[in-house]
Amino acid sequence: MTNAPSPTLTWFFHVARAEGLSLLLLFGVAMPLKYAFGNPILVPFVGWAHGVLVFLYLIALQSVARVEGWGLVRVAAAFVASLVPFGTFIFERRLGAGGPPG
Repeated sequence: MTNAPSPTLTWFFHVARAEGLSLLLLFGVAMPLKYAFGNPILVPFVGWAHGVLVFLYLIALQSVARVEGWGLVRVAAAFVASLVPFGTFIFERRLGAGGPPG
């Protein structure tokens, strides 16, 4: 018998990875293009995608907290992780499960 993560936790990990990647793209690619090179072409697209993913992340967080019985401290840590570059990846690693494969 395997100790696989629940479907809700797997969904949360996937959304967290997408949200974390969108934050890195926004801060690491789109905004430097805008402010360092005067080319704002990516900011509206990456910014919009990141905004949608933040809302999806918050929905996934609420769902996984309810299903997995997460306490306020863990939920707060997950929220703060979404605000920091690489935060969602570090949060996933700190959960110990390592998340779903892939």
